[in-house]
Amino acid sequence: MTLNIKYRPLKAFLLAVETGSFTHAADQLGVTQPSFTVLIQDLEKALDLKLFERTTRSITLTAAGIDLRDRIHRPIADLEETYRNMMDLAAVRKGLVVVGALPSTALTIIPSTLGNLRRKHPALQIRVVEAHNDELIKMLRTNQVEFALATMLAEVPDLEFVPLVADVFCAVYPIDHPAATMETLGWKDLVPQDLVLLSQGSSARSQFDRSITSDGAVTGLRYDVTHMMTAVLLVREGLGITLLPRLALPALPLKGLQHRPIADETAKRTIGVLRRRDRHLSPAGKVFLEELQRSASKIDAMYASA
Repeated sequence: MTLNIKYRPLKAFLLAVETGSFTHAADQLGVTQPSFTVLIQDLEKALDLKLFERTTRSITLTAAGIDLRDRIHRPIADLEETYRNMMDLAAVRKGLVVVGALPSTALTIIPSTLGNLRRKHPALQIRVVEAHNDELIKMLRTNQVEFALATMLAEVPDLEFVPLVADVFCAVYPIDHPAATMETLGWKDLVPQDLVLLSQGSSARSQFDRSITSDGAVTGLRYDVTHMMTAVLLVREGLGITLLPRLALPALPLKGLQHRPIADETAKRTIGVLRRRDRHLSPAGKVFLEELQRSASKIDAMYASA
């Protein structure tokens, strides 16, 4: 037997219990008193039980009514709270967004995005997971992040990529470094230099390694570091040249240093939003993405006009 459980008659019953009056309960439910009476009668008919004893002045619960009150009060309250939570999620009055981000985007695009979101949707909770590109793709595929600010080097059938910002890898070096006098600076020009490179897995390191592998050259790698800040500080000590994405440079302490793009098409990359094709964004994820696109467009326009 399939049960036809209707919320409105049950809510009417509970309001009648709370107010002790069909008239007052009807006002709270926003219906006329006759319509309210019909709701109670429909519930009694569906249950085949008498729930109230009524007089012209009062109502009292029958034994069945008491049993029903005790059984449904908590479930109805839980249902209503769940419904309100769902409405809050849909209206972005609350919610959690977990976003993956390349370190360079976490330094630049993410802060302004979070600032704007805080002003517009103060109740949103945001978690930003910083990782290298290959790790971000793994997290996407295992649902650890809703989407990621990353690059996609080759098309894959399960992921969708929306471009946001054009970026390029740059050599960063002291002002008096010999690289400053070179007419152009390509991948091969970096090979004999003392290098401070980001660790394996980073976009900059991966592109550098791919570009020089075919030559079989032995690089002047001296320092292998994890963080861009560390690389910059080592360069400031005169320990070599580092290779960093242009996108991150405005957030780094480059006083006393110079930087220039690597003169090679393979040094260019596009930062965008990676997401799974078979997953829908949450309402909170959608507003995050909209704000992200606005922040990225300002940065992209700045570089385009430079």
